[in-house]
Amino acid sequence: MSRLVDYFVIVGFDHEKERGGLSNGVILQRFPEINWDDTPFHDGIEWFCQPQGWALSTERSEPRFYVSVLTDVDANRHYCACLCFNETVAITPTKPADEVQMLLD
Repeated sequence: MSRLVDYFVIVGFDHEKERGGLSNGVILQRFPEINWDDTPFHDGIEWFCQPQGWALSTERSEPRFYVSVLTDVDANRHYCACLCFNETVAITPTKPADEVQMLLD
């Protein structure tokens, strides 16, 4: 069957695996939620959305669009078009200032 798009995936920053502002991506939504019989869903697709890794930043950056070509073990090509955009985050301390001061003393 011919389709314009096999899967549409929304990937975001995985706050549960965050370590010092660095993390992995996590699939937030996927359409359709079930696999097509003729085109299986590729596990680990979230790694292709941010190939340099995921990091929190307070700076706004321009949206980026690129296409990756994934080749499976049978030499079939799968095209992955990515639109990457960032939302700024406010970084707040996790400990009150007086507790941090006590640790420094």
